[in-house]
Amino acid sequence: MSQKNEAGRRFRNARDDASVGSIEKRIEKDYGLPAGTVQINRADGGNARSDKRIGNLKKEHGK
Repeated sequence: MSQKNEAGRRFRNARDDASVGSIEKRIEKDYGLPAGTVQINRADGGNARSDKRIGNLKKEHGK
């Protein structure tokens, strides 16, 4: 019988009080990407500031 080793939901979803910059860095680290390759965008398609909170970004996107 195989067992799932999937991490819980709390390890996949970004917390609302996390900054965009910290999430970008975490994605780069987890996937072994070079620094600066991950970009999180605003609802209008522009680059989100690194000090912006994920909760505010979700409000912009209407989620």
